[in-house]
Amino acid sequence: MNPTVTGANPAGEAGPPDGPGDALAVALLGNPNTGKSSLFTALAGIPTRVGNYPGVTVEQKLGRFTHRGRPLDLIDLPGTYSLSPKSPDEKVAVDVLQGRMAGVRPPDRVVIVIDGTNLERNLYLASQAIGLGIPTVVALTLSDVAAARGIDIDADLLARRLGCPVVPVVAPRREGLDRLADAILSAAVPREPEGLAAALAAADPAQPGPAREAIGRYAWIERTLEGVVSRRSTRRRLDERIDGLVTHRVWGTLLFAATMLAVFTSIFTLAAPLMDGISAGIDAVAAAVSERLPEGALRSLVVDGVIAGAGSVVVFVPQIALLFLWIALLEGCGYLSRAAFLMDRLLVGVGLSGKSFIPLLSSFACAIPGIMATRTIENPRDRLLTILLAPLMSCSARLPVYLLLTGAFVPDVAVAGIPWLRLQAVVLVALYALGVAVAAAAAFLLTRTVFRGPPQAFVMELPGWRWPQPRVVLERVREATWSFLSGAGTTILAVSVVLWALSHYPRSEAAIEAEVGRERQRLEMLAAAPAAEGAEGREAQEALAALGTPEGLEAARRGAAQRTSFLGRAGRLIEPLVRPLGWDWRLGCAAIASFPAREVVLGTLGVIYNLGDVDPGEEEGASALVRRLRAATWDGSSRKVFTLPVALSIMVFFALCAQCVSTLAVIGRETGSRWWPVVSFASMTILAWFAAMLTYQLGSRFL
Repeated sequence: MNPTVTGANPAGEAGPPDGPGDALAVALLGNPNTGKSSLFTALAGIPTRVGNYPGVTVEQKLGRFTHRGRPLDLIDLPGTYSLSPKSPDEKVAVDVLQGRMAGVRPPDRVVIVIDGTNLERNLYLASQAIGLGIPTVVALTLSDVAAARGIDIDADLLARRLGCPVVPVVAPRREGLDRLADAILSAAVPREPEGLAAALAAADPAQPGPAREAIGRYAWIERTLEGVVSRRSTRRRLDERIDGLVTHRVWGTLLFAATMLAVFTSIFTLAAPLMDGISAGIDAVAAAVSERLPEGALRSLVVDGVIAGAGSVVVFVPQIALLFLWIALLEGCGYLSRAAFLMDRLLVGVGLSGKSFIPLLSSFACAIPGIMATRTIENPRDRLLTILLAPLMSCSARLPVYLLLTGAFVPDVAVAGIPWLRLQAVVLVALYALGVAVAAAAAFLLTRTVFRGPPQAFVMELPGWRWPQPRVVLERVREATWSFLSGAGTTILAVSVVLWALSHYPRSEAAIEAEVGRERQRLEMLAAAPAAEGAEGREAQEALAALGTPEGLEAARRGAAQRTSFLGRAGRLIEPLVRPLGWDWRLGCAAIASFPAREVVLGTLGVIYNLGDVDPGEEEGASALVRRLRAATWDGSSRKVFTLPVALSIMVFFALCAQCVSTLAVIGRETGSRWWPVVSFASMTILAWFAAMLTYQLGSRFL
């Protein structure tokens, strides 16, 4: 039998009537970084449903568990510091608690999650929530960390003074969860906390209303904790010494840069064996299917469309999973909060505040949650500016593009003679830094022109250092990987099939023969010209000789069929626009096709360049797509399409462009305007074109 809950039902008033089989709606309420999400996961496991509250873009996370035969529906409310809402997140939490959220059931119980290491701050929200008239329980989290820091808490005395049960819990070790569930079932409407009304009445009436309330509540908190909290003298803790290093203006910044470089280096080195295995498996499947299907449109659709498109996605799963593994580990141990502290100094310099860091950091995974995370920013100016800058952060959809081109065309050599510092990793870090640098420059310019005004003040509490929870880390990796495969993967596969059709139809044998004939005449004229001894003449002679072989003629027919297709016509129409970037018409097609989502470019390249021959001297370990990209040549010549300057140009373009319809839709929804998505798309596309053009032109000259 479970032990009696500390301070259970001190008011002696029964909770609302409900049947023994009815599910109880239990809201988890607490400040950010109090362990609320960890408690949610410990009680209910993986969320059974994640969506948005009706009419708003704030995320709704629900879970269910059963205790003593009674189902309990958990509602993980957005983190808030008070019930006087200043941001959309906080307003949703208050509306749910007060039953004002349409379509959402009012909670039958409230669990106030309080960080045992910082009772002074957490009790402000608790003092407000206890007065709502809902049966309430206090979950005292991080009590083990508090004890390790020399903080002793008398939970019995705190429960008597608050007027509701107080249950110490350690969610990662599942300690106290049964006692907490018992307390939830038996919870009653709490009585008014001792001395709260008197403290509020004693506040200086000359002060403004909000200030008077804050003064009164903090005076009550100070008296409430007398005798509840005692502190033992301890030596300077290890985590304090670590904080002194990682938040140092110089050493902390260098450590942050080294950490990011190590993360991206590992993405190449640790994931390579798995990627090689997946690539070999995809090649084997394509070969097996080719042998079993007769030559024709069906085999081309399956091999060149479906398998090529799907393979271009699956091969990057190890690197995507590894990236999110590192993010989950750094977030789980508390390092990312220290990084936010460091970045605040830089953000203030460009006109933003540290409150923009978390949304911008979230945008490295995906701009959509990053944009929605701006709801925590109260200042409308800072919020709108952060929304517009978020798409410049290199999200996970860009990562496969970077990895493909960096691995294929950037030499794998050591930098500055350091064996573990590889050029590929440096280029990858530089691409991420490019988005940050452009965002900083844009913020600096905009805050001094369009968005004039001081940045919002930034106050942040650093969570304690802790070991990441393996279950939470692995779930984060699984969720991110599956999201990539199910979201981006299905989109890429669908687009790949459409592109295959556009690149194969309309198919006219007469048009193909005419195209080959025109190409033959062009080559004959170049070979017979007086300047035929030059490089262009030699290329024309080689291409003309290749046309005289069955293999060369078949390759020319395939190229002619692609050029006369719907996709080829569109690509050749825009080729003048992309030639300054070093791109041929096929790369222009890939850019057009990827406007719905950046990652679609992988499937597009897999389909468009799947018609070419593979260089027989190409290494076995490279994927089929890499081998074909390296072998691709400009129409009618032996000049390679992909060179290092071209690869850099493509990566810079995708680092800065706004090719994500979902992101643009969220910008419109969050800003309540159709104008800002248009501004974002147009400005980022123009910026990306000029940056890519400059990269190619300078790269061609100096590389």
